[in-house]
Amino acid sequence: MKTVDLDYLETFYEVVSYLTLLEAKGVDIKNRLEQGTGGMYELAEDLTDEFQTINKDREWNGEFFEEIEAFMDKKSKEFIV
Repeated sequence: MKTVDLDYLETFYEVVSYLTLLEAKGVDIKNRLEQGTGGMYELAEDLTDEFQTINKDREWNGEFFEEIEAFMDKKSKEFIV
């Protein structure tokens, strides 16, 4: 049976959801324009890794969604065209 890091998967899901919502709103994302789908995979993985590193060993008390949204809002300035 495969072991899964649930915390990582939850973060990855929220990152991908954020990126998908941006694209649904017609926002151009530099990684998609320059590298296609592969660029989006890498962007999602990189953002997930960074968020996980910043919050390593943190115990969440209900503020996870606010934190990930604030993180993505800040980081989006780097990849929105």
